[in-house]
Amino acid sequence: MDIRVSCGSEAKLGLRKLRTMVSTETIYLLTRGICHASCKFCSQSGTCESEKLSRINWNVWDFEKIVPMLNGQKRVCIQCLNYPGIFDDLIEMVKRIKSPISVSAQPFSLEEMHDLSKHVDRISISLDCFTRDLFNCYKSYYDWDLHWTRLKKAVEIFGKDHVISHVIVGLGETEQEAVETMYDLFNIGATPSLFAFTPIKGTYLESMRSPDLGQYRRIQIARYLLSKKMIEPSEICYRDGRIISFGGLENEVKTHTFQTWGCPNCNRPYYNEIPGKTIYNYPYNIFEEMLPGLISEAKLE
Repeated sequence: MDIRVSCGSEAKLGLRKLRTMVSTETIYLLTRGICHASCKFCSQSGTCESEKLSRINWNVWDFEKIVPMLNGQKRVCIQCLNYPGIFDDLIEMVKRIKSPISVSAQPFSLEEMHDLSKHVDRISISLDCFTRDLFNCYKSYYDWDLHWTRLKKAVEIFGKDHVISHVIVGLGETEQEAVETMYDLFNIGATPSLFAFTPIKGTYLESMRSPDLGQYRRIQIARYLLSKKMIEPSEICYRDGRIISFGGLENEVKTHTFQTWGCPNCNRPYYNEIPGKTIYNYPYNIFEEMLPGLISEAKLE
């Protein structure tokens, strides 16, 4: 069986020489095949197999060759494309890996999730979009209600805080809509993990711009405060859907508010960013003295 390995993970495993500014904490794998879902923001949405997911290159390796290297890692994350036979490929892999495993995939059946839970400790079922309308527009292969149903069942099977849902900032949602969806995810025991929309050449949304940094910082702060139950959506002040105030609670956030949030040891170095340019999710520990500057980037009133 062949598997794709992200370029940063190749460097971590010693499969290629690559100078990296930040080492990945997790080994990221991507299943082979042509994805049937055709999500409009995704570089895997074409009719031929692409070497990219987001802005990252993923090269092909023989799974048999790399599986000994995967054992003993802090975490292995398998990104699943949607094609016939994906679950059979996935279950064959997770049975062989002797490390903590995360799986990011389409909604599997309850029986399949129960089978996975014997080998995998974290699962992601990604909404990607913050609203039903955006979901129907950009992820029309899937069903919004089924995603929520499976997320709730996944929490029952894997446990509270062991279920992730990736959501992409910058697809057209208001900040108020983003807050409400994150609140709903926390309420069912799932964890929202933020991504910044990344325009990829060749996709339907290649001409759309990445989100404004201030917008992203405001949603990061909201996410942190919601995660700690320090604020309710109704206590956040908005103007035309934009966050303008957290009532001073933004000064309570910690440095990891602005780092990558996801499974343990997930730092996804520069997945949405180009080093030296705008950093949405910091892939390394932030110094306390950086906090005031990061909060000021939220441009609150």
